[in-house]
Amino acid sequence: MKPRRLKLPALLLAVALLAGCRGRGPAGAEAAKAEKTEFMMDTVITITAYGPGAEEAVNAALAEMRRISALMNADDPESEVSRLNANAGKRPVKVSPETFYVLALAQRYSELSEGAFDVTVRPLVKLWGIGKKDKYVPAEEAVARARSLVNYRDLVLDEAAQTAYLERPGMGVDLGGVAKGYGADRAREVLREHGIRSALIDAGGNIWAIGSRPDGRPWRIGIRNPRPEHGGELLAVLPSEDLTLVTSGDYERYFIKDGVRYHHIFDPRTGRPARRAISATIVGQNSAEADVLSTAVFVLGPEKGLALIRRLGRLEAVVVTPDEKIVSTGNLEDRLEVVRREGGTGDAGR
Repeated sequence: MKPRRLKLPALLLAVALLAGCRGRGPAGAEAAKAEKTEFMMDTVITITAYGPGAEEAVNAALAEMRRISALMNADDPESEVSRLNANAGKRPVKVSPETFYVLALAQRYSELSEGAFDVTVRPLVKLWGIGKKDKYVPAEEAVARARSLVNYRDLVLDEAAQTAYLERPGMGVDLGGVAKGYGADRAREVLREHGIRSALIDAGGNIWAIGSRPDGRPWRIGIRNPRPEHGGELLAVLPSEDLTLVTSGDYERYFIKDGVRYHHIFDPRTGRPARRAISATIVGQNSAEADVLSTAVFVLGPEKGLALIRRLGRLEAVVVTPDEKIVSTGNLEDRLEVVRREGGTGDAGR
């Protein structure tokens, strides 16, 4: 397929376009609607559901996400992940089946991405502290020390005993790149268990479009520009039914020092913010998987990142490069509805 030239700046952060969705069913009757917003997992989470029992379903879905956060939040000293980190180099820690599953999934994709995603990135997260303390660029020696403690191979998982063990003192697991996606997957299951067939989970860069809108039309998921000064907020829309979209980008948590943008997505191999992309969006059926891969593809960049997605199959991806070129896999570019073309230039191709 010949690449189209799209005058688009960077694509990023799927946000639901609810305008025009008034909660009417196919016959035009108003569908029961419930919508609640809560801050957890270091982001604002909004769940919107339609149908009988929607309010109870939304409450239950949010409660499930809170439960997952309590298990896997490395900043919560009472979480299982914090106990694992506190016992690094000392002893294995027994964890719940869910935490074990997420650790195993994260380690698997650490291997598949050849360390572009690394579940043991916690020492770098703590060192840089982006979004949690003053603007600070650590010395190279400190970066090297932290980087030496990052190695997913040193996370030992014992399935029979349901234990996890970090082999060296100072190591640490950080599930920030997967727990939110897993929480969204669990929230989706809870909604469906409550009989909800039309709903939207918006967890920052993680979107679950469940079923279709109440009127039977697809959800319209907007993709926002991380550089709004280059052409406005919204760039494109992806009609979606039973799809999850997860985006990683350099614009959510960052600071600029001496003209350089320092953001929270680290390349574990350098110990510094990754520089091969400014956003990566993954479209699929499993938000935990898409969450991990959005980070991995962001770090790998378009060539190696999209090669990984093609190799895995069943997923689509869009990567925006630092020079604002847009590259996508498969037929995703043909499904995107471009709504703004000003500012920036770039090719979109397979």
